[in-house]
Amino acid sequence: MAELVDAHDSKSCSSRSESSILSSGTRMHLFFDLLITIGLIMTAYPAVILLYSRSQRPQSWEYKNKMYSLILSLIFFTGTAIFVWGSFIEPKIIVINYKNIDLEEIKKPIRIALISDMQIGSYKETLWIQKIVDKTLALHPDIVLLAGDQVDNATYRPEEFRYLEPLKQLAEQIPTYAIHGNHEYGIGGGKAIENPKYRVADVSKEAREAVEKLGIHYLQNDLEIISVNDEQLYLFGADEWWGGVHDFSKLNMRDNSDIPTILLMHNPAAIPEILKLKDIDIMLSGHTHGGQIRLPFIGPVARVEDVPAKWHKGLHNINNMKLFVTSGIGETGTRARLFNPPEIALLIIQ
Repeated sequence: MAELVDAHDSKSCSSRSESSILSSGTRMHLFFDLLITIGLIMTAYPAVILLYSRSQRPQSWEYKNKMYSLILSLIFFTGTAIFVWGSFIEPKIIVINYKNIDLEEIKKPIRIALISDMQIGSYKETLWIQKIVDKTLALHPDIVLLAGDQVDNATYRPEEFRYLEPLKQLAEQIPTYAIHGNHEYGIGGGKAIENPKYRVADVSKEAREAVEKLGIHYLQNDLEIISVNDEQLYLFGADEWWGGVHDFSKLNMRDNSDIPTILLMHNPAAIPEILKLKDIDIMLSGHTHGGQIRLPFIGPVARVEDVPAKWHKGLHNINNMKLFVTSGIGETGTRARLFNPPEIALLIIQ
């Protein structure tokens, strides 16, 4: 696998100068916004023409077939409404996904808030993080887990870390743990895994430093015992799968088989490898965004390679292990979400 580009050296890399990265990221956002604009025009404009013709042009087909032209205009306006809702309204709504997970070893319920894929920087900044913090605190969780991609890192922008500042309020009141996602390492999907041309700066060190300054515990292939409500859990925070930096060896340090194990790992594509490990009770992941856009009878539109569509969201039983994948709370690429709003998952382990 090709070596990751270090954020500190990015300015000196002739093929990956900061200006070229910035222009590339800007072009990507402009491209998606252009698609949204085209969609709005292609749906709203015909609807307006149909309505105008059916009322003002007696010789037109629309005037002579008012019922059909009205139906057609309503269909076009429905498309306009979907574009507006999915691009500008639904992405700003936060829902709470309550999920009960049964473990025989746990007698007193443990409330875990799982937040993934904040992707801060591209479309959302400090006010969005504050909204996340306020809603999470209102849930009164026992612990909070941040499952990676805290920053979008579509371009190398150090100010993205400052947008995370409200998370300090969360860490001051509730034990909070975080892991890396692929965006901290500057890795996208597909060709980006094998070709450095498709990567941006590796900001994993800066991300960890910035988040730890807020009082959040950062886990990189680390194992901890968490005591909550007189119950104990092993929490293992795995490093990024696509980055090839994961290492499960510390799981061998578990010396009490009566304590259940939660494995926190950003990318559920690691499941085949996780299933080879012993005594993993629950795997918690994000990464997929639930597809961002989910259509009836089709499911996730934007699908992650190596992750079956059925695993893009929700709770699943795989062999003797439970997998929960949150659809996340941010967006990457296009700003759109549809039938799949941003979520905070409140997992009640009992």
